[in-house]
Amino acid sequence: MNYWVFSVSDGKTETERISGIDVYKQRMSDAFWGLKERTVDGKRTANIGKLEEGDQVVFYLAGRSGQRFLGTCSLASGSRKLRESERKKFTHGTFFQSNHGVKLANIKIWNTPTPIRSLIETLDFIRNPEVWRCYLQGSIRAISERDYEIIISTHESNEMTQRSSQKNPTLTDTSFYTEARRKARYKVFTNRIRTIYCYSCAVCGKKRFTRSNNPEIESSHIYPKEKDGADDFRNGIALCRLHHWAFDGGLFSIKDDYSIVVEERIKNDSNYEEISRFEGKKIRLPEDKELEPHPIYLSAHRRIHGFE
Repeated sequence: MNYWVFSVSDGKTETERISGIDVYKQRMSDAFWGLKERTVDGKRTANIGKLEEGDQVVFYLAGRSGQRFLGTCSLASGSRKLRESERKKFTHGTFFQSNHGVKLANIKIWNTPTPIRSLIETLDFIRNPEVWRCYLQGSIRAISERDYEIIISTHESNEMTQRSSQKNPTLTDTSFYTEARRKARYKVFTNRIRTIYCYSCAVCGKKRFTRSNNPEIESSHIYPKEKDGADDFRNGIALCRLHHWAFDGGLFSIKDDYSIVVEERIKNDSNYEEISRFEGKKIRLPEDKELEPHPIYLSAHRRIHGFE
């Protein structure tokens, strides 16, 4: 599988002007991306022959009004020369004219495009950040899987941050995600929850690291991911390994006032003292009140484990 950036920009002729975003929207509607076999200076378009079915693509809007990623898709075909009937079907004006093209599938148009500015220093294909624009010249740019996931995970982080600012969160998220996007979302959720809680357990406050500086702290969905729990930061909590195991196993839960309630069975059992001694105490909360665990998720966790 290959990973690509497909770029589009504004353009004009003597008789018409069209914005890059309009080109993008039309091509998403067609589920087809047109390509020219030759560049304006007569050279063969780089990478045109390397496009294969199943490749993953992220779309980029260039130009002063752009400089942001717009969405993703997978390729439903490799690049091929168009028949005359196809040229007519997919030609909507001067800037849509192509002699080659690829079919698109699994199209995801992002509601909020992701600016490239914050990614310039982290993307491997941009070797010199001072002249980053030159690395996005041309219509097709090959990138690594790592760069693709960085772009996707940044978008996911922005999306989840916006979702976590909504007053009425949803308990579940049953949207379909490709494997790459699922991994990216999980990575974003995990990293963000740990930083929200400053790498400390919300129950005991322990903050431990290995010699190589790997944190012990783990991120947990309050309403579990196995039940399609939403990737909303308010559905997350950072816990040490012991309290993560105990929380997921229903040995304790959290009330809406953030006080801890412990399973009756373990209260007088010394084997569980590191859990039961926190009965009635309140968990440590993020500094940002908008990211505190939401009652909808806390209530669902208590219900699942028989606390109400």
